[in-house]
Amino acid sequence: MSWSERSRAVRGLCSGAWSLSLAGLHWLRPFLVIAMVSLILFALFSPKPFSFSIKAETEHVTLMLSPDQQVLWRIAGAQLCIRAGIEPLPYPVLDSASSPCSGRRWESYNLGNLNDTTHELALRFPMSGSIVRLDTAEDGALLVHINSSGEEPDQLSLITAGSNDPDLIGFEAILRFPRPGEDSPPGRMVLPFSGSGSIGKDVSWRESTLLRKGSIELYTHSDEAVGGRALVASTELMPGDRIDLNHEANDRSEVTKGFIHYDLLPELTEPVAMTVVAFGTAKAIRIIRFGDAGYTFSPGLIARLMHHSAVTTWAVAIFSLLTLMAIYSETSGICHEASSWRQRRVELRRHWQQFWRG
Repeated sequence: MSWSERSRAVRGLCSGAWSLSLAGLHWLRPFLVIAMVSLILFALFSPKPFSFSIKAETEHVTLMLSPDQQVLWRIAGAQLCIRAGIEPLPYPVLDSASSPCSGRRWESYNLGNLNDTTHELALRFPMSGSIVRLDTAEDGALLVHINSSGEEPDQLSLITAGSNDPDLIGFEAILRFPRPGEDSPPGRMVLPFSGSGSIGKDVSWRESTLLRKGSIELYTHSDEAVGGRALVASTELMPGDRIDLNHEANDRSEVTKGFIHYDLLPELTEPVAMTVVAFGTAKAIRIIRFGDAGYTFSPGLIARLMHHSAVTTWAVAIFSLLTLMAIYSETSGICHEASSWRQRRVELRRHWQQFWRG
């Protein structure tokens, strides 16, 4: 076989292979469309969790701390109330007139003016948990009510810096952080937490504390975005809203982490509020709003499809194949009869035999 004949055989072989591939793609087109629809349905009925961040200014917070993590809060300068009958603590006792807790069932202590010591309230509940309620008072003080929870709750304890011997204070405690004196600097508090709970309180005539304002942002992982995540959706909170954290979490590993920031000011120029910053992962965030049953804040349909990694990867591949088929079916004159696949297969076999015999 001469060089020109061999060249024609090679060109015929390549052309036959290419035509056979295009005919095969044409035959697979219905299956590709079905695969695309299946991916969309998969994204709709199996939503993936999104990372969220919450920043809110509120007068009330309820926390359910995780039982598998130890939480330490600095409480130097606070007034502490514990149940009567517990072993006395080595701190100054408050009289009934100065105590934030009324009644004989409470013992009150002053944890302020402790020379060069830092006191931390450690909540240790490896098998149970704890419930913490925080409220701002009209005089600028911060009130904290702590209860152990679970079938076998552990006791709260006070830990002094440099000491390994904690003081057990029972299963319930009340803390009041008063405003500093006029000649004292402002007190700044940062209270970390890990667990679930709610930010804000339902609006009613019985309650005077509420959420002031805030925002919620949902993110997804992105290699192109700065910081490795891209914003998917965001919403602004209205006064009186309540945010439920991890309201659908069945796995204890899906907890919300964050912190509460509060400034104790010597003089009040405006109503006080706590700043809550929280992070976590969830399929949706539950927002309870006055006047209706609340709603679930989650990404829309287009956002879920565009930010679903499996859907976007396979959708691009399938869409590219369908586009390639549409283009070359016009330029190459691919037939749509049932015999197209067999004809191209016969032609490819013939070109291969010519090339091989040559």
